[in-house]
Amino acid sequence: MVIKSKRLVNTYEERMLEFLQTCVDENYKIHTQVSLCQFCELDSNLDIELRKFFFSSSVDALITNSDYKPCLVVDFQSSYHDYPETRERDAYGGKLRKKATLLALAAVPLLYSRVKDFGLLHLYSQSEEVVCNLFTGNRRENAQALIRKYCEQSFSADVRVTA
Repeated sequence: MVIKSKRLVNTYEERMLEFLQTCVDENYKIHTQVSLCQFCELDSNLDIELRKFFFSSSVDALITNSDYKPCLVVDFQSSYHDYPETRERDAYGGKLRKKATLLALAAVPLLYSRVKDFGLLHLYSQSEEVVCNLFTGNRRENAQALIRKYCEQSFSADVRVTA
């Protein structure tokens, strides 16, 4: 049996992480592929499906402050999410909905990122969206401001998932 190391992130994720790094200063840290149960703590009984998902799911990028308290989760939505089987799995299993529910219960903001149409980066949540052009830099400051807005919010309480 041979075990080989592999790259932690793909090239799409690498580009998104590079962009996120331009949005935060040295007071913040970006972590990749972090399990939900590493930065959230269950405080009550969740239904069994959410509980299983909680212990088996990770986030693409977690931004923490210098004390390692969660500020923002960014979920990378690549073109992989356009495939019918992926859409069906996400819709059937409710993967995106479950992650959003758990993060909302923990009071950790969630943004989705998606590059479409020749380098247009879409950063969006349920209530807002910003689009910038990664090639020309047009509206890049709007995307950076959105990331910074979430990072600068203080979360004084411990992160717990409560139902």
